[in-house]
Amino acid sequence: MFKKLNLGLLAVVSVATVVIGFLLKRQFGTDWWELAGFTTGVIAVYLVAVEHITNWPVGLVNVAIYAWVFYNGRLLADMSLQFFFFALNVQGWIQWARGGTGKSELAISRVALKSWIYIVAIWVAGTAVYYPIIVHFNGAAPLVDSALTVASIIAQFQLNFKKLENWIIWIAVDAVYIRLYITRDLVATAVLYGLFLALAISGLIGWLKTHRQLAAASVIPNSV
Repeated sequence: MFKKLNLGLLAVVSVATVVIGFLLKRQFGTDWWELAGFTTGVIAVYLVAVEHITNWPVGLVNVAIYAWVFYNGRLLADMSLQFFFFALNVQGWIQWARGGTGKSELAISRVALKSWIYIVAIWVAGTAVYYPIIVHFNGAAPLVDSALTVASIIAQFQLNFKKLENWIIWIAVDAVYIRLYITRDLVATAVLYGLFLALAISGLIGWLKTHRQLAAASVIPNSV
């Protein structure tokens, strides 16, 4: 059993996103690829925030589009991130479709406190590996781009398993990405990440409420 989708609200979000996208195109000359990435990105994150499984196919389209957008913007770490995201979207789709215990809907759970030691270590190590590669290929903002890339992979992996803390990482990442994209003249993408930030905050609030309800009903899976 998966969550029902409010089609009316989805339509409102979709239409509003398209309108904002065309306003950005008119004002800043945003190209069609970035406009398409903007639209699919907002819809995908909205679907994640409401825990609907259709976020995954929409997300696959979005990452494919942004691989091209970031290539053109010389944000090479972000471009390579889209390939990771494509694979992680496939894995997340399978994980959510498979469900949790007894094939029920996968439940929201927490990351154990001790696991953050390993998460931070992976983030530091991953950034250290990414940085010289991006420098070698003359990528823009190599340190920031590399650190955000690794953090995004960690957040996406947590999202795949419905870990509540994925939203906390996304909030921090989105806030920094907004500034980065403005410096690369990707105005529509900067606005997109502003919407991502708002949706991440909404997702955190909604998932936290659901998690507390599950805890009250004593059906929360163990944190890992």
